[in-house]
Amino acid sequence: MKKWFSFILVMVLAVVLIGCGGEKEPEKEQGKDPEPVVTEVKPTSIEITGQKEEIEIGEEFTITVKVLPDDATNKKVRYSTSSSAIATIKDGKVTGISAGTATITVTADADKAVKKEFTVTVKPNGDEPPVEILPEEITINGKSEVEEGKSIALTVTAKPDGASNDVTWTSSDPSIATITNGVVKGIKQGTVTITATSNKVATLTASVEITVKEASVVEVVKPESITITGESEVEVGYSVRLVANILPDGADNGVRWESTKPEIATIDDKGVVTGVAEGTTYIIAYYAKDETIKSSRFKLKVNADPSAAFPINDMQGYVIQFMIADSALAEVDPFLEGYGSSDKMFKQQAWTEIGKKFNCSFEVIGYPDDAPWGESRITWINSQAELGKALADFFVVETDWVPRFYSSGAMTATTSFFAKYGKNQIEPAARQAASVKGDMYAVSTGISGTSTYADEGIYYNLGMLEKYKIQNPARLFNEGKWTFDDFLDWALAAQALLPSGTYVLSGQVGKLFEGMVNASGVRIANVTTLEMNYKHRFAIDAASILNQIYVAGAYDPTSDNSSDVADAFENGKALMHVGKYWFVKHSTRYTSDMFGEDTRYGYVPFPYHPNISKENTYVNLIPGAVYIMAAQREWVHGSVTYEDVFRATQEMYLTTIRLHQADPSYDAEAIKRQNVSNKLDDPESVEAFLFYTAEKTLFDPIYAGISGDSSSFSTAIYNAVFKSADYEQGMEAIIDEYITTLVNKYGG
Repeated sequence: MKKWFSFILVMVLAVVLIGCGGEKEPEKEQGKDPEPVVTEVKPTSIEITGQKEEIEIGEEFTITVKVLPDDATNKKVRYSTSSSAIATIKDGKVTGISAGTATITVTADADKAVKKEFTVTVKPNGDEPPVEILPEEITINGKSEVEEGKSIALTVTAKPDGASNDVTWTSSDPSIATITNGVVKGIKQGTVTITATSNKVATLTASVEITVKEASVVEVVKPESITITGESEVEVGYSVRLVANILPDGADNGVRWESTKPEIATIDDKGVVTGVAEGTTYIIAYYAKDETIKSSRFKLKVNADPSAAFPINDMQGYVIQFMIADSALAEVDPFLEGYGSSDKMFKQQAWTEIGKKFNCSFEVIGYPDDAPWGESRITWINSQAELGKALADFFVVETDWVPRFYSSGAMTATTSFFAKYGKNQIEPAARQAASVKGDMYAVSTGISGTSTYADEGIYYNLGMLEKYKIQNPARLFNEGKWTFDDFLDWALAAQALLPSGTYVLSGQVGKLFEGMVNASGVRIANVTTLEMNYKHRFAIDAASILNQIYVAGAYDPTSDNSSDVADAFENGKALMHVGKYWFVKHSTRYTSDMFGEDTRYGYVPFPYHPNISKENTYVNLIPGAVYIMAAQREWVHGSVTYEDVFRATQEMYLTTIRLHQADPSYDAEAIKRQNVSNKLDDPESVEAFLFYTAEKTLFDPIYAGISGDSSSFSTAIYNAVFKSADYEQGMEAIIDEYITTLVNKYGG
């Protein structure tokens, strides 16, 4: 399934993304005839051939889909299955997973009402019916100690191989420890016997003694060192944000900022520096609870606008082109119907003003059919570089693709251009994501007061939550009750209220693990220290909590391979899904009618470690996409240089923000709240989403820019959670490759 860069491209101006498009009639301005009007032809039906009524477990077949009429404008389709536990479908290929019957549905992208279904029955392998193997022996696996208020997961192994390990759990004294679906929770100090009784052989049992220990004291870790990163120069009247990097990871992050010369530059409690007058000042970050712990003096220079020293080159009507997915054109081009951002009028004005100033225009074009999202698009962009004829000035790409374009020479460094014309208007994390070996390769959309900073999180079916009377998780977060332990308790309670065959959680468990660790203030991949923090206590605890949730039957393991939308979530078989903000109410992800008439979405941030408070939590600010500046454009530029193209584009973005903020009705907070409310239907979720502001972000490229196409990290987490494998051993086996990549990209 393609990844489309949609709403996040519009909402998060701090991220280096978003394209630009032409005016309504750009061809007339260039003396050309306008393009003919194309009438959209909607699909009316779908034909399927190649389907089978019955297959065996592990068997596969591929269907052929035809969208009618033949001249339909958009012939793209989406595949879904009523039960991914029985049969899966991907790119038309159906695979039998377990015995049962599943309904496969093919839906037209252009019209969700146009669909075609068929059923497939998956049978056990072989002609003979399976013979049930009764257990002869069962053993209990897991730890023998648990703290008060904490939980551990127990599992059962049955012999002989293939025998059922389905058991009923009991506790000899629930006042000391309870057990739910294999998860033991310590209530008070003492010893209790946990017994597992086979549901196949009633006389077959196994028991273990569990000791409940005194709860350990929650210690607040004091910082050992503070370093400041960010732009070291700012223009008069502009602002930049500095970041206090606190070590060790997971330490208390409360800092107080100080400017030694506030008459030169001021700094607020969020680390935002504003240039007041030309000169130099020093910025210091103090640990608020012990000001003997402080950063070194960070030199900050305030300059006048340097761009006046650089004459403007007449671009002779040059069209600056941005290449992006076809589905996102109307979401980033302010002159196209469907552009919904509040800066629409100001962006239109900026396009016009900058176009006249530089004698150029802007145009957004779609990737060709032979460059679909993913590996094919990476290969296509690299091939254009090899041919020496890149077909656009800027390509919108995933952040974790950037190192691969560096290796192929498909992009042009923009570091020196940004120094001249960017006014340092870029979020620190956005710059890191768009950089390799210290050089930047993208254009920035600036820093806007309307930016939101939450993105990846846990999104849920609000109607389903209300139907089964499950406690609202966003409300728990807002009340400061969303620690790892709170999350576990909530998940177990929610699972008990859901019907059989339904799960609390679905989606990529690696992303959930990463989010939980980052929320706790720990960077798994730390670009400052160039270390991998996989052995951090918070990371180990996160893996353990997720394993306990799975053991309790609250996580659908078959949905882990879906980074888009799992079948279970789409079909109402899972309450929540790990995803991104732009997925919500997008035509290719969480559609506005995915759950029928009552389709409403909620959001809750990732849980955080009990050792920290909600106020000290973070979200990982990973730009979903960046606009890299393409190399190999000399053949089309003529007298226009790369610097000219960058300068005009950068000024267009900064002008958009300036015009928007100068509007008398401009209210950044109100705009943010309205935008989020348009996506999330739960007021508690809106509050939780808006809680995260710029200073509550960190940058951890464990997926975007570190793992790339490698799946070994995700596999290690999958094994630790869904197979109860040893987390640390799994990480030890693969961690060297990630350290190498981390050093290669961020080591200078």
